[in-house]
Amino acid sequence: MITYSEIENLVTDHRFQDLKYRQEKTNVFTIVGQTHTEHWHSSFISWLLDAHSSLRLGHFPLARLLTLYMIKNPKCGFDLRDIYNWKLDDIQFSTEKDASYDGKKRSIDVYGESSELILVIENKVNARENYNNSDQGQTMDYYNYVERNKRPGQRTLYFFITADQKQTAFADMYVQISYQEMYDSIISKCIEHPQVSDDGKYLLEQYAANLRETIHNSNTPMALVNIPLCKDLYNDYSEVLDGIFDIAEQTDDIRSSKDPACMAYEHYQTVFDEIYLSVEEKFGRTPKAQLQRQVLSFTDLYNRGAVTDGMMFTMRYDGETYYARAVLTKDKKNCYFQVLDENKKPILQPKTGRVVGIYDNASSAGVDIINLRREKKGIPERIKTLRGSTYWVNSDGMSIKDLMDKY
Repeated sequence: MITYSEIENLVTDHRFQDLKYRQEKTNVFTIVGQTHTEHWHSSFISWLLDAHSSLRLGHFPLARLLTLYMIKNPKCGFDLRDIYNWKLDDIQFSTEKDASYDGKKRSIDVYGESSELILVIENKVNARENYNNSDQGQTMDYYNYVERNKRPGQRTLYFFITADQKQTAFADMYVQISYQEMYDSIISKCIEHPQVSDDGKYLLEQYAANLRETIHNSNTPMALVNIPLCKDLYNDYSEVLDGIFDIAEQTDDIRSSKDPACMAYEHYQTVFDEIYLSVEEKFGRTPKAQLQRQVLSFTDLYNRGAVTDGMMFTMRYDGETYYARAVLTKDKKNCYFQVLDENKKPILQPKTGRVVGIYDNASSAGVDIINLRREKKGIPERIKTLRGSTYWVNSDGMSIKDLMDKY
């Protein structure tokens, strides 16, 4: 049981109160009711990348984006020297660039162009790719338009920025970048830059506060922006935070509970939730999974070179050994996590013989295969959650979490 004294020490810690204050600060996006409007996010990205914006950071943000592109796409054909030598200040950015052709009405969300480079950014906040009654997505239409109209000597780079880390572009020449990566690699670096303008820093902080809002029709924030602070708190109060999580998870009606942990969680729920979401290694979700952190799909890991087709994984849990492998689709566009039986063979549906047990992520796969094994052995207890990224390891002894961190 968590005591009143332990809770009091936690909630009065200046870091806990700082996190609470950051959450309660009003941001301009919320005031005007434009928290996750795609056009607003595109306008912000255009302003962020413009070397002549009021940030007064020149091409620093754009150089960070190009470096991230290079890291995520090792075969991109350019390196740091190219980024340093390109005349990035010459790139002119615009939004809703007309890209209509062959009777198709199209507009590129964010478009940047100079004599050396063309940047095409498709921005997806709360929507899927538009096919416009055709057999190919809008990203391929943008590609065809740009390649048809670009000038000799211009290099084209295609970006697919999305709040959903599992969403990829129809056209495979686009590099997928999540809003979490946008914050970690670009926005947070600009906020900390010693030369950022006061007005620019204020707008960046307002935008960062907006990113932690959940996406419409989703239980996932666009990005977590206080991870270092949350992890710092967890390191000092891990036993208390673990206890509050477990009690809140197991309590049916938190509001009527007399347990101190439930009373504290109810009162400071948003603060606790952000801590639990940010400490991915332990939680990555809130009690009862009302909110969950973005999970990298196996397609993302494959595209980054972290996994290969057929790569084997093993999991040890409660004295049992489980097997799985990465499987690539025939068109080589998607990669999935396939659980296997005790003989390392695909699991077949008894009546139809159809292969089952194919997942987007390792956590869901782990839960199902453990419960299936328990059902076969007549064990009534079932698990509900599992940090699959830490349990599943490949033949080199690297967990999926290790692969995520490395790539």
